[in-house]
Amino acid sequence: MGSESATILMFHRVIPDEPCAFGLPGCYRLRGTAMTELEFRRALDVAGPIIPLSVLEEAIAERRSVPPGAVLTFDDGYREHLDIVTPLLTERGMTGTFYVATGLHGGQHRVGVVDAWYWLLDHAQRPAAACPLPDGTTYDGRVDTIEGKRAWVMGPAKAALLAATGPDQAAMLDCLAEMLGCSPPEDLAARLYMRQDEWAVPAASGMSVGAHSVTHPRLTQLDDVTLADEIGRSVEAIRQVEARVAFAYPDGAYDARIVEAARRAGVSSAVTCVEGTICGGATVLALPRRFVSSIAPFPAEVVSPASPG
Repeated sequence: MGSESATILMFHRVIPDEPCAFGLPGCYRLRGTAMTELEFRRALDVAGPIIPLSVLEEAIAERRSVPPGAVLTFDDGYREHLDIVTPLLTERGMTGTFYVATGLHGGQHRVGVVDAWYWLLDHAQRPAAACPLPDGTTYDGRVDTIEGKRAWVMGPAKAALLAATGPDQAAMLDCLAEMLGCSPPEDLAARLYMRQDEWAVPAASGMSVGAHSVTHPRLTQLDDVTLADEIGRSVEAIRQVEARVAFAYPDGAYDARIVEAARRAGVSSAVTCVEGTICGGATVLALPRRFVSSIAPFPAEVVSPASPG
């Protein structure tokens, strides 16, 4: 790591590597967005000096040299960010930033569309499904083989899900649930996410909590009013915990209009899913990150550019 560059590292889940339906790895594992605790510890071992996000923000704002080191960021407010990650970082004297979608928390029933998609695939009771896509085509694939399941996780059906509107996403999830013979449990949000009243716990441990929208939509698909609401309400919710609120663009989707909306909401910085390091002259509302992927058992996915779930 150079003397005038820093890297923002992007993590998602830290969970056991346990087999799911048909004895296959879980979707997060196939996607590379889940590390075991041991793998996470090893990633920290080689990350270099850890610096708080606020130190990087201040250096950019004051046009000073960027401090060398790595900033740790964690997307989506998962339960293990409180139960595993925060204690581990505290034990090591490290700090991290946790971006939470404020409408997706353990105290209610809504879950993120990708989390729901993955739950269905991981708990399938039937070996294949045919899912109508919003463009009128149908995706037909198996979920009982590595190749088939990987295609559901990273292929055209998943891409269509991410690009779809809310009603179309709900229709795709309902169809997949029917085809696979399973439905998400009522307490799935409580299993997946921190509760709203728990966001202050990492902050009290020296971590920071940032905003990640309200419902985790692709912001580029929203009209101006809805866009302002998604960013503004999430920022205001986090201001109950943090005076200084950083932001992460859901799925890394942003453009000049989104950046301006983030600026109007008064965020201290905004991170993207663009691969890169940070040097002098960085734009504080479009900071690049590096996605740290799971190491085993799929070596091709060890390190990849930052990307949505």
